Amino acid sequence: MGDTTMESLLLTEDDLDESFFGEEPSVAYDPVFVSGDDSGRVLIGLINMLTHGSHTETADHASALYTSVVGSVVFHNVTRFDDGAAQRVFQEFVDALDKCESYRMQLNDGMQFDVTKAAVEPLEGSSDGGAFVTRWVTTSEEYRIEGSWAVAVKGDLLSFVNVRLPGASEIHRLAGEALRRLA
Repeated sequence: MGDTTMESLLLTEDDLDESFFGEEPSVAYDPVFVSGDDSGRVLIGLINMLTHGSHTETADHASALYTSVVGSVVFHNVTRFDDGAAQRVFQEFVDALDKCESYRMQLNDGMQFDVTKAAVEPLEGSSDGGAFVTRWVTTSEEYRIEGSWAVAVKGDLLSFVNVRLPGASEIHRLAGEALRRLA
């Protein structure tokens, strides 16, 4: 990758179709597992580890968070790992997603949500099996939110895109762009 900086691998406001503005990624929600499939605990642990770059084999990482006035959210993280750990972390995602149907989480503002897996599918345009999209339905007493994750691995890099956007095709477009940046 030469002198490519981690930040240059992140999605930017120019990649987004709506009018988004960047926020400090540290305001991400830091979910906590409450109950449900134990594989949900693994997924939340992986997401928090990527957000904070706290995996023991993390060599470098960068994050970007974008929100819009209509409530859409795009969070993108890229992590460079040492010693083949990117593929191992990717496999942890795959294994946990295979087992997980639903879980309950709590955000740092105290809100609790039930999260149910709606679908897991390969990322459009990815032929090597190193990328997938998971669609989720998140509910609470007041909300029903459809969101998606895309996880991709290329060499020592792992990309994680988490979106709350209308339309299932947008996650494929954004994750495809994120994957192209890893190449």
